[in-house]
Amino acid sequence: MKKLLLLAFIAIAALACSEKKSYTINVSVDDENLNGQTAYLKKIADKKLESTDSAVIADKKFTFKGKINEAEIYYIVCEQNRYPVIVENAVIDVSIDKNNVVISGTELNGTVTEFLAQRSVITSKINDVYERYDRAKQDGTATKEFEEALDAEFENIEQEYSDFGTAFLKENINNKAGECFVQGIVSQMEADKIEELLAIATEEALNKDVFKEIAERVQKAKSVATGQPFVDIEMPNPQGENIKLSDYAGKGKYVLVDFWASWCGPCREEIPNLIEVYAKYKNKNFEIVGVSFDREKEKWLNGIRELKLTWPQMSDVKYWQSEGARLYNVQAIPHTVLIDPQGIIIEKNLRGDGLKNKLAELLK
Repeated sequence: MKKLLLLAFIAIAALACSEKKSYTINVSVDDENLNGQTAYLKKIADKKLESTDSAVIADKKFTFKGKINEAEIYYIVCEQNRYPVIVENAVIDVSIDKNNVVISGTELNGTVTEFLAQRSVITSKINDVYERYDRAKQDGTATKEFEEALDAEFENIEQEYSDFGTAFLKENINNKAGECFVQGIVSQMEADKIEELLAIATEEALNKDVFKEIAERVQKAKSVATGQPFVDIEMPNPQGENIKLSDYAGKGKYVLVDFWASWCGPCREEIPNLIEVYAKYKNKNFEIVGVSFDREKEKWLNGIRELKLTWPQMSDVKYWQSEGARLYNVQAIPHTVLIDPQGIIIEKNLRGDGLKNKLAELLK
């Protein structure tokens, strides 16, 4: 009898343990228009988001349930928006509204919530700068002094975000919260700063795909860093003929490589500056080569015509999978690389007055 009681106790304990190894994600949204729509729980597999569960939204609520062996990064996808959540075997509550996301139930998700809240504050500052610039442009009050003041303000906000992201990764690079945001944080960092962060990552973290990709990106970034010889690019021009960056760079001229796309608003805003410097210096030892990240040839060609671009252009119309993005580690556009007459990269990300001043210094 004692043995039977013992076996029964073990069976009950095992059942209790197995029941605990499950998760429940309770999600609430603030938009009643979402009722009746389907929300998805997705995770990244082979670099693509794949659905693992779905639920119909009713009374502005929905739930996902399942089991998992260890904590994993998933995304709640709702009406084209996606929200990160670290799925653990626990009850996780998620509240989504237009301005923020609050995730509770585990320590890691609390860390995710704190990160999202602080990032939202900085993002609001960036949006405010853009809105003030747009208003000034529309009402004609965007003086040179005003634009310079906004540029300085924007640089301070960028530095604030960089400091915030670096501090966050120093504390969380070896957990799922850090893994969740590491790519976005390091995307605008210089290679040496990224290496400093990778140096504090554990071997277990470094063996994860996301960190392997970052380490590979660092090596690529170092190969096209300031002071390095340019890396050649070969792609079709608008006429469908393959051209190379080496057809122009390293042949006695300063060459500005402009990574852009017809769909990129900031790229279009910068085009008038490029047109101005091209008209001024194209006969003075200067050339521009455009490398487009378009994904449809016709839209790329229409962009060239609409913007009246007269310098050499190339594109493999592969969007962010462009060979140019891969070779030059381009994480955001517009992005520029300035190459000297000997083929050495001397500056990056020159735009606006910064570009004008640099060319005035070099091409006197």
